[in-house]
Amino acid sequence: MKQLFTLLLSFYLALGWGQTFTTSPGTFIPSNTTTTSSLSVTGVGIIDCDYGVEEVCIDINHTYDADLDIFLEDPNGDTYLLTSDNGGSGNNYIVTCFNMGAGTNVTAGTAPFNGSFIPESDMALINNGQDADGTWTLNVTDDAGGDVGTLNSWSITFSSDATCIEPTTADCGGGTTVCTDETFTGNSAGDGNYDDLDASNDGCLSGEHQSSWYYFQAASDGDYAFTIETAVDYDFAVWGPLAAIECPPVGAPLRCSYSGTLGDTGLEAGAGDATEGAGGDAVVDPISASEDDIYIICIDNFTADGSSFNLVWDLGGGATFDCTLLPIDLVLFKAGQVGHGNLIEWRTKSELNNSHYSLEVSADGVNWENMAEIPGAGNSSSELSYEYTDYNVQNDITYYRLTQTDFDGKKKKLGTISVQNESDKEIERIINLMGHEVDEDYKGLKVYIYTDGSMLKVISQ
Repeated sequence: MKQLFTLLLSFYLALGWGQTFTTSPGTFIPSNTTTTSSLSVTGVGIIDCDYGVEEVCIDINHTYDADLDIFLEDPNGDTYLLTSDNGGSGNNYIVTCFNMGAGTNVTAGTAPFNGSFIPESDMALINNGQDADGTWTLNVTDDAGGDVGTLNSWSITFSSDATCIEPTTADCGGGTTVCTDETFTGNSAGDGNYDDLDASNDGCLSGEHQSSWYYFQAASDGDYAFTIETAVDYDFAVWGPLAAIECPPVGAPLRCSYSGTLGDTGLEAGAGDATEGAGGDAVVDPISASEDDIYIICIDNFTADGSSFNLVWDLGGGATFDCTLLPIDLVLFKAGQVGHGNLIEWRTKSELNNSHYSLEVSADGVNWENMAEIPGAGNSSSELSYEYTDYNVQNDITYYRLTQTDFDGKKKKLGTISVQNESDKEIERIINLMGHEVDEDYKGLKVYIYTDGSMLKVISQ
């Protein structure tokens, strides 16, 4: 078994799908005291919907679990409740892991806790675009007298299986691509699910109130200006030129207006300034962009009264928009056995410049063969569904990989999934890389152990 786990660990890390950081402090937990333990995370970077905190595991000996409140603290000082006053008079958290994919909430568990549980806080909140590199802290509070314990060890795992809260149009990561110079109406109900602005990048602004985010790319050299038509106090900022969209934007904006003037604001020829504070006249200079330059815009309703605005573009000097910024927004990719084949389904919320999808098949998750090409919708802002049935299933486990290709030939891999087809062998249990039992819905690397002693590794992404 040890050799199997060594092989799986090498395979898992080679794919770049997970990083685990562990510390074993062996710290005494006295009564009526908060005990802390920290570990340093490096080489992870930004955590979000693509890669983030998947799991936190703890190993604690304690003679009365209901005395314990346990929090994870991120490098920014924000805390997330893992468990509080659970387990009654029972003892110990024996290699207890918290992840959103577990089958039981910790509040419904019993001591001694062992295995995987859903924490009391939504771990999706952690993967909010923050930089994970830094000091993470486990805070263990014993809030009663008479019982004590020991924090033996704890770990935090980052992977592509992490959950997150999807960005909205009020977040930089959920912004809308501007494709034409036509007038359109927008508004916002708040500042979104992510904190995109702080002192490092908000320039003349004071954070977000009711924000809307947009991107545009110059298809040609020219002058780009716009007017935000409104009756209330709107502010805005523009970052660029950029080679690619990066959220949150880095550094001070190129153009910024924090004017307290009610009414229209924007980029206007002859304004005479690039940024202005509350006493400004609400207009700043247009942008002279070069072909392929990318810009990010935040339009913020400082009045925060729900008032809408019209965004009116004024392009000059040959300026035009390139609409290739918006990626395929994939909201579903799954597969399952149906009759004598496997049905593969996927769904998109929007598509832009989408020529076609390529569906590949593999028996081992490493060597791939082209199976089908399915035409894309070109450009679409509506939800679209696709499906394909593989009637040539030859293996107990079959892997499928979906790739999207633009009209200009650019490709993007959208995901990999697997299907376990019926066999005569009975499953004894399923474990993950850490040796913890998981169910068939578990995403990541898992190992099926059969009653005849055979094993099968499966990847679900």
